Amino acid sequence: MPEHGSPGDGTIARLHREEHTRLLATLVRRFGDLDLAEDVAQEAMEAALRTWPESGVPDEPLAWLITTAKRRALDRVRRDAVYAQRLALLHIEQGARHAPAADQVTVDGPDGDRIPDDRLTMLLGCCHPAIAPADRVMLMLRFVGGLTTAEVAAALLVPVPTMQARITRAKRRIRGAGIPLTVPDDPEVLAARLPLVLTAVSLVFTEGYAATSGEAPLRAELTAEAIRLARILHRSLPGESEPAGLLALLLLTEARAPARTDAAGAPVALEDQDRGRWARDLIAEGTALAERAAVAGAGRFAVQAAIAAVHAEAATFAGTDWAQIVALYDLLLRLDPGPVVRMNRAVAVGRRDGFAEGLALLDELGDEPELVRHHPFHLARALTLDRLGRTDEARVAYVRALELVDNAGERRFIRRRMDGEATGGDAPA
Repeated sequence: MPEHGSPGDGTIARLHREEHTRLLATLVRRFGDLDLAEDVAQEAMEAALRTWPESGVPDEPLAWLITTAKRRALDRVRRDAVYAQRLALLHIEQGARHAPAADQVTVDGPDGDRIPDDRLTMLLGCCHPAIAPADRVMLMLRFVGGLTTAEVAAALLVPVPTMQARITRAKRRIRGAGIPLTVPDDPEVLAARLPLVLTAVSLVFTEGYAATSGEAPLRAELTAEAIRLARILHRSLPGESEPAGLLALLLLTEARAPARTDAAGAPVALEDQDRGRWARDLIAEGTALAERAAVAGAGRFAVQAAIAAVHAEAATFAGTDWAQIVALYDLLLRLDPGPVVRMNRAVAVGRRDGFAEGLALLDELGDEPELVRHHPFHLARALTLDRLGRTDEARVAYVRALELVDNAGERRFIRRRMDGEATGGDAPA
């Protein structure tokens, strides 16, 4: 196989991020066993880390990884009676005889890229009705979104040990019950699983756009992956409101990315962003999709896209139509009355009616279990208290937000606000 020059550690790390979820999804389709796929995917990645620095990265890294993982799976099945009982050797050797090869399961992307469908297949499979409802999004984030267990826990607002136990139990349930992680044949069943798939894709994007750990507040590989998956969903269901709404929301949010961080890598509040740096092509595409989604139906993502479009249409922060945004949040609350939506609405009310009104609504949410360890809630309170001149109370809220943040860039943002070094009053957006 033709090879390039020896790669650096950064190149291998990038390829690991880009290829791991594709590899795992392909192996699950081929083998039908999540544990085996996860194990041999890790072994293939470790083999790449050993050999690629000397031999060079193959022209087709994913094909190399699939071949290596398949060989490891064969070796394991041949020597392990447990795996031999769980899997027919012929199934492993032929890689699901009736399924197309991994390099044939593709969708043409907007820039001519070829995107394997296996990740979409696994997203739908993770929503199988035999999997506990609380575990479906968790599995999609962990095994298709490529988030770590800690990142999944942060996304779903639960403690890490709880998430670790849930993942272990869910995998045991899938294995013990023989639950197939495949696309359902029945269109009605597929449609019933769609809302959870859309939620998972949006959470992958959120982790990329507001990373819960690491140095940088942005993880471009995750936002790009979420947008690719959202495009696949929209192309697959072009007349549906929610896939269009999700894609619109992601594009309109991604449009702000060039202005979202400063030279030091700290987040920049929406109020302080240079809107001239926003990506106008993404805004145009996202706004058009948001309008089509609104016409097709007022679903959860369609409404969120409409909110993002109002922000995008404002030439300045001061010119934002907060009354319209609050009205849209009122509509969203009927569809999704969760505490995070109520928190965001409270911030918008503070902009429309005054910070005292916004703080009163935020304080009503103080005992919500999902928000107790959700640092954006404490940051929103701190910023609002600062605006009201209640600096001592603001500092307590800032400190609590800092205690809950693992991302270095976000910590810099909070410390600057505590020290009064920055203007504006919004949280990063």
